[in-house]
Amino acid sequence: MKDRLDFSLLGALLRKNRQERAAAFKKGNFNAVGFIFRVLLTLVLIAVFVVFFGEFLEIYLKVETGGAADTSARLYEVLTIVYAAVLIAMIVGAISQINRALFSADDIKIMSALPVGAKTLYVSKLITIYLSQLVFALVCVSAINLTAAVHAPQGGTFYIFTVLACLFLPLLSVGVASVLALPFHAVKTALKDRFVLSFIVITVVTAALLLVYAWLLRGVKELLLGDDLRYFFNESVMASVAALVSALVPANFIAGILLGRNVLVGSVAVLAALLVCTVLSLFFIRLILARAMQSRISGGGNAVRRKKGLKKQHSPLAALMKKEFLMIFRTPNYMFSYFAVALVVPLMVYFCMSIGSSLVVRLIAVQCDLELAVFLSLLFGSLANVFCTTNISRDGAMFYSVKAMPVDPKTVIFSKVLLCLVVTALSQLLSAALLCVTGYLSVPYAFFLFAVGALFGFAQICIATRIDFSYAKFSTEPDGEIKESGNTVSIMIVAGLVISFLVGGAVVLIRMMFALRGLAGQFAYLTFVVAGVVALVSAALGYFFLMHNLKVRYYRFSGGWL
Repeated sequence: MKDRLDFSLLGALLRKNRQERAAAFKKGNFNAVGFIFRVLLTLVLIAVFVVFFGEFLEIYLKVETGGAADTSARLYEVLTIVYAAVLIAMIVGAISQINRALFSADDIKIMSALPVGAKTLYVSKLITIYLSQLVFALVCVSAINLTAAVHAPQGGTFYIFTVLACLFLPLLSVGVASVLALPFHAVKTALKDRFVLSFIVITVVTAALLLVYAWLLRGVKELLLGDDLRYFFNESVMASVAALVSALVPANFIAGILLGRNVLVGSVAVLAALLVCTVLSLFFIRLILARAMQSRISGGGNAVRRKKGLKKQHSPLAALMKKEFLMIFRTPNYMFSYFAVALVVPLMVYFCMSIGSSLVVRLIAVQCDLELAVFLSLLFGSLANVFCTTNISRDGAMFYSVKAMPVDPKTVIFSKVLLCLVVTALSQLLSAALLCVTGYLSVPYAFFLFAVGALFGFAQICIATRIDFSYAKFSTEPDGEIKESGNTVSIMIVAGLVISFLVGGAVVLIRMMFALRGLAGQFAYLTFVVAGVVALVSAALGYFFLMHNLKVRYYRFSGGWL
């Protein structure tokens, strides 16, 4: 393998990457629903961030230290912390992109047999990753800086340095990520065959992120309720903030450059950081490429485990359910997307319930805990229940092996539906129990919430399984793992959001409307009628949609390969 950088070959590799990206937008490959949903979701998130970040700036920029207000110092602190958060998110994303590009990409197998230098291949991957990071930086930094400029007007150099920050932040993130990519892959490989430990680690990390999410929600609640946060930022808190800002290198230098504070020193520090990252990246090129190519050629190199004999005979349904469970449990990506997320959904429901309940009471003096619980359970339940969208696709070649067995088609399909239903029902049961224990719901209300959530979950599972059965796409990877989500995932997420807002939003609005007119007690049963009837009808329609002509479709099935 050559060590020099071949620029002509680099251009060819970049064109190949560009054409592969463009192919994703061609008819038959383009996930229109998912693309539109991501664009709309991005716009909504930007709008929400701008509103709440602007409200926070209005409060924080007026905080006094030493008896005097210093808008420039406050803005420097805010920008440093926000840039640090953006940079951390970009580094995490870049690590994932590098590992996916080197250890999961199919072209590494081909490149290992061609006269392509390691540096040339690695740089082509990094440039592609840099461009995607650049788009993320443009969106984030533009939203942050323009909002800041509205509340604290800046000169023309601020906008010039904003453009430079968008260009240099991806360089930093990609540089740091290239150094951390190999250790991350080593940890991921070490945990790959330690399924219980992987599950614990993934669940703990997800729960920790939810705690941060809950902390942010509490801050949003205080902003919405008009509580004066200036009393929170006393002298001791501001001293802690100053110490934190001084430690957030190089984000503090970038914020300083933007605000004209120690521009020369900050520029030298940022350039030095870029130089260090570049040198370290070049050092890790050979290590990462050698490991990546060996991994792709060997098919991943799974650890050898002691085989255990069957302890007892299972029925076909139980055996197939066990197969589904082990397939998910032994695949880290599936484990996170399916099991870990389902287990932390109750925390998400509880955190949002604690915020939403107090907000509604403070703003309009209406108690509607059951209705809010229905809305939140349907919302987060539908978002977490996306693992049913690959019920057929994740089988890969195994689907034909099962199809050749003397097993009834209903048993095969229902093994997938029942496993998903068990996970969904457990998640909904934990949500209802948590709200009951914390005093938001009575025991009968908690049982009703569980029943509604489980019925809607069953409907979603049946519909998603039926759609995936018609448009299954099997992976060509040796392990059969699906690396990218398809149209079915996007359709089910959008449908889940629509149903959540229609049903959950309807019961909340009905409760508020009658409560404001003093008729809440007389029409309290409407929540049970609306949510209960719609849940039962949805479950029945989902079951019919799945079962209609199931045997005919099952025996005629012969597609699925990408």
